[in-house]
Amino acid sequence: MVHFHLCPNDAFLYVYTCSDAEDWFCECPPLYTGRLCQFNACERNPCGHGATCIPKSPLEAVCLCPYGRQGLLCDEPINITRARFSGSDEFGYTSFVAYSSIPSLSFFYEFKLKFTLANNSSSVKDNLMLFAGHKGQGDDGDDFLVLGLRNGRVVHRFNLGSGVAVIFSERLNLQSNIHTVTLGRSKRTGWLKVDGQRNRTGSSPGPLLGLNVFNQLFVGGYNEYTPELLPLGSRFRNGFQGCIFDVQFRTRRDRKFQVLGQPAGHPAFGRSVGQCGVTPCVHVHCRHGGTCVDSGSSVYCQCPFGWKGALCSETVSVCDVEHTPPPLCAHGSTCIPLPNGYTCQCPLGTAGLYCEKAVTISDPFFSGNQSSWMSFPPMSIRHRTVLQLQFQPLSPDGILVYTAQHLSARSGDFLCLSLTSGFVQLRYNLGDGPHILQSVERVDSRGRTWHSVTAGRVDHQGFLSLDNKETRENVTGGMATLDVATDIFIGGVSTLSFVSTDATEKEPVGFTGGLRELILNGEELELTEMGAISGANVGDWDGTACGHKVCKNRGHCRSTGSDSFMCVCPPSWTGSVCNQSVSCLNHVCKQGSLCAPSGLPSYRCICPLGLGGKYCDSEIAMDTLKFVGSSYVKYQDPRYNTRNFKYTQVSFSFKTSSNNSLVMWMGKAEHEDDDYLAVGLENGHLKVAVNLGERLSLPITFRNVTLCCSTWHNVSISLNSTIIQVVVDNESVLQDLDPFERYVALNYGGQLYFGGFEVYRNVSIVTSGLFSKGFEGNLRNVFLFKDTKPLQFLRNSEGFDVYEGNE
Repeated sequence: MVHFHLCPNDAFLYVYTCSDAEDWFCECPPLYTGRLCQFNACERNPCGHGATCIPKSPLEAVCLCPYGRQGLLCDEPINITRARFSGSDEFGYTSFVAYSSIPSLSFFYEFKLKFTLANNSSSVKDNLMLFAGHKGQGDDGDDFLVLGLRNGRVVHRFNLGSGVAVIFSERLNLQSNIHTVTLGRSKRTGWLKVDGQRNRTGSSPGPLLGLNVFNQLFVGGYNEYTPELLPLGSRFRNGFQGCIFDVQFRTRRDRKFQVLGQPAGHPAFGRSVGQCGVTPCVHVHCRHGGTCVDSGSSVYCQCPFGWKGALCSETVSVCDVEHTPPPLCAHGSTCIPLPNGYTCQCPLGTAGLYCEKAVTISDPFFSGNQSSWMSFPPMSIRHRTVLQLQFQPLSPDGILVYTAQHLSARSGDFLCLSLTSGFVQLRYNLGDGPHILQSVERVDSRGRTWHSVTAGRVDHQGFLSLDNKETRENVTGGMATLDVATDIFIGGVSTLSFVSTDATEKEPVGFTGGLRELILNGEELELTEMGAISGANVGDWDGTACGHKVCKNRGHCRSTGSDSFMCVCPPSWTGSVCNQSVSCLNHVCKQGSLCAPSGLPSYRCICPLGLGGKYCDSEIAMDTLKFVGSSYVKYQDPRYNTRNFKYTQVSFSFKTSSNNSLVMWMGKAEHEDDDYLAVGLENGHLKVAVNLGERLSLPITFRNVTLCCSTWHNVSISLNSTIIQVVVDNESVLQDLDPFERYVALNYGGQLYFGGFEVYRNVSIVTSGLFSKGFEGNLRNVFLFKDTKPLQFLRNSEGFDVYEGNE
């Protein structure tokens, strides 16, 4: 039976499969969040340190604190020796602790723990205590182990893939203060011993003997606690209420018990966990009859009707314009209520207590405690994502770069580069589960070192390098495209609760530190208030107008005031930012040509297509074109609208002086998913690559023909639907690119490139690594489709650095 989940508040429902309890989610409109879009969004987020923000009203929020933090804003540290759990709060979240996965649980495990119960009847009705397993698929084959309380009894369940084993204790003696539990399993047989009761055993049905669980171990609750997300047989309606402590385990009968965590005793993350015997309500004094709500380490005031504010001290929110006095946040900034007043969230380019000061950002400074972030428009990173950045951290945790399919905890595909306990982590999901890479060493989080990172993925293969020490993922297959649609967030995310639960190891927090370079797929992002499209609470790294790349060509920047600077240029460069070559100051290259320095005091003129000579002052013939590696011709096909895209023909003659280069690119070359027909050289062999859609076919390389030695070679290519025929000097290859004929037309946009691309574009980046550099050699007699005359380049082309070739 299919159950349809209604998404309220005009949210859109996504359903992937009907059998999978995990495979649906609501994409929420801007003002709502939560599993069912049932909450107003925390756009005015005052919570810090990775806390989960839950709106209490359109202007007021409750902060659910991460493990190790407590208080109204989660800004107070707490030392936890005996974890106290508060069960499920009024918002549907449970308090929990998650520990790193335990290896070798397959055939044997045994746990020991102690617990005390909260003083209420709901603490023993239907409560989760311990869980490790897969998220629910609605089938009997989901391996798990679980411990919980149901109707006053402790219950131990496990599933090895062929059915659920269930072991119940006798009813608890609620007069006892501390209860002890030992639970375990050896192959199909499990056991459970509680307090002084006799040991109880049970067996799982079916033939399977091993437990296939590699996920984290949760204590007290679950991070995204909707019971339907857990496998059948493991579901409890509420989290645990009380204290759980002295948890130990072993995975072999002949081994000693050990404590959870890596390092021992340290959880990976958690939420709303307090210290046993301590309530944060002793520090919170709700006024006017308000009630302090204790949710583990999280705390807030429940105000009577007519009162507002964190402490129920206001009749009107401090951020309402009707408040006396009214908030002083400058126009364009956002007022955020706090327990003792309010703070102003400043848009990019502003700073100060009330965002009243203008600030120029040359190298951005981010503060995780102030929820800083910048965003840039989406880019083409579907098949290939290569990030290069330089950063100096002041905290061991924080998001550096994040983008996703949906800005929601149910994000779909995502890519996240972050700091976790001082390590750099790259996490991404292409639709087949998260990939995780971690740096070999930790960064210096005390603000003394600029670190360099190169990270990303090509198809499904990931890589990560911190300061030239590389980590690569060893995978052999899987999905190969990253389908993302959100902005590219830098330094944090506009709403941290919308970050995918798989994108960070702990609760997501913003980055604290400086960032001075970010290059994505060869395109450098302008990390300024003018370059980003949005952001909040971003300052400047050193408070001066000097930035890492303000002065070009290795010029040195000197601050001359709060918003002014001067560049001290090296001898061969001049200008206000060292961007003018001394050699080219008085050049006499003809208008339309480019001046390129070639050492002091000389220069050379790079001529536009059709011109030659030392100063580009003479016309040259274009019957045979000579390319020198930096040359290119961009041809616009005037007959594009009459072409048959299902039947493409191209032929030309060339001779080369290089073994590796791009000869021709037929396609727009604007986005990585654009159709193309590409021809070039790889180690002296002809290489032909075709994309009719989704890059379904591999390049064709002629290994038995070597093209070298400045000899003329003839190439003819015919593409009939998905059948390609390539002829090289009378050697022919016939191949079906896609027998299923999913894409059958080459939509080349009427554009062809010869020899390379525009001066500012890198061949390797534009071709996604298919070809490494521009063509060096001669080209002639280029024919398209069934044209009877070769291309006339001077009529429909542009280009640079192309010379008159020799026959």
